[in-house]
Amino acid sequence: MATGGDGREPSVNPAYGAALASSALFGAGDFAGGIAARRGPAPLVTAFSALGALALLLVGMGFIRGTPSADDLAWGAAAGACGAAGATLIYKSLALGPMSLASPVFCVIGLSVPVLVGVALGERPSSLAWTGVALAVVAIPLLSLTGVGPGHVPRAHVRRTLFVSIMAGLTIGWFLVCVARIGLAAGLLPLVVARGVALVLLISWYVARRRPALPPAAARPAALGAGVLDSSANVAYWLAVQSAPLALVSALVSLAPATTVLIARVTLGERWSAAQRVGLVVALAAGLCISLG
Repeated sequence: MATGGDGREPSVNPAYGAALASSALFGAGDFAGGIAARRGPAPLVTAFSALGALALLLVGMGFIRGTPSADDLAWGAAAGACGAAGATLIYKSLALGPMSLASPVFCVIGLSVPVLVGVALGERPSSLAWTGVALAVVAIPLLSLTGVGPGHVPRAHVRRTLFVSIMAGLTIGWFLVCVARIGLAAGLLPLVVARGVALVLLISWYVARRRPALPPAAARPAALGAGVLDSSANVAYWLAVQSAPLALVSALVSLAPATTVLIARVTLGERWSAAQRVGLVVALAAGLCISLG
């Protein structure tokens, strides 16, 4: 193995470990949120999950302290607005279907936004790291192929699904960018602001439509769990982008569907298609390339 000029072996940036943890937490949160959404309206589940997310952040503030600037709080508020809109659009695109079309589209678009922003800000990842980003783009659609064909779908419906999926990806991509702009000295308060803004927006939307503001009781435990996992993922992602390129951290985080697939396999007995098996291997290779690059 090659060593540096001082005789020490090169080390892997621990920020990539935080990014991989964020990816796993996002994937687990998506799974929990999906279970909850089977028992209640998806946007309402998303709003209720914010209670679990806020609880986690309030506890975390005792360990990760800081003094946020006005800019940090503004980025947090913007992240909250993007998060609320993004979650709604994601659930809408999945509801429209086919899921095998919607999921890879918003994942790849969601990855492309922070990658492009990172490059625009002057990030210059190595060739090996770029290879990992390319592998991540390949892995995402493979992980979504369950082996069940969507059947015949009218072109007008496909165009509508594509539009909503693209908008979902753009919104979530900007959520990642907004969180990345929060400085390390800010502590967790901007993330609390983000959750608060998302909660207010979603609840206000439901109240304005004169609908119940709480999901069914059966959906609440899974929704709270999803909020805790998602909030933990946000913290891990925020910590990772403090000391690693936004483009590479976002690429690792975008591999969250791999965790969702693994959990579904273990807990629900879902079978993997041949494409998903390949996707898991490609996702592992992507993470390795980015971490070593």
